[in-house]
Amino acid sequence: MSRITAVQSVVDQLRADISRHYKPGDYLPQERLIAEQFDVSRNTVREALIHLEAFGTIEKTRRGPRICQPDIDSVLQIMDQFFDISDETLQDLLAFRRIIDVGSLPAVIERITDADIQRLQAYVGQLEAARTTRESAQADHEFHNHIAIISGNSVVINLYRVLRKTLIHYLEIGKSDRDHTAAAVAGHNKILEAFRQRSLEASQAAFIEHYAYSEMALNKASEQ
Repeated sequence: MSRITAVQSVVDQLRADISRHYKPGDYLPQERLIAEQFDVSRNTVREALIHLEAFGTIEKTRRGPRICQPDIDSVLQIMDQFFDISDETLQDLLAFRRIIDVGSLPAVIERITDADIQRLQAYVGQLEAARTTRESAQADHEFHNHIAIISGNSVVINLYRVLRKTLIHYLEIGKSDRDHTAAAVAGHNKILEAFRQRSLEASQAAFIEHYAYSEMALNKASEQ
């Protein structure tokens, strides 16, 4: 086994152990004990711990490696850099949002509360009152982001967080056009009405119509 492979193997095993048996604030065994556990050299363990420390999984202390509270935002900021803002990516983002939002609706309808609906209505109010395209896009994003939160699906929630900057850029397209903004407000209100009815069928239809308009607006912007 090569040195690089050995280090990665220890990293993977330690991550699995941490996920299953440790919580933030707990301490890992000393390097010597980890080396004995995985039958590798202490240098290999030391390199593996350096790797875990670089990603914020652990921190070194006099008592040994201590498990850190996961810093999700730092990881998400790193991942966000891998998404560009080309026309192709924007089309893919539209498809992503359509798949994720519509697919999440059964869970949303089951879990949504009157307080959630009030919060979503507030975001629509912010969208309608926005003075800049940025403010409008941010309100639009918060509306859909909260729907992801309502779904309770941690993967969907984190995906929205990963793509926040890119999604907001995408949502700015067409927001300087009053007709597009008015259509966006109307579309969101139709979604809200379906949520008030707790109707899966009506909410699916509202989302399909909403994204059909979004696709038209995106295609029109791409042609300019």
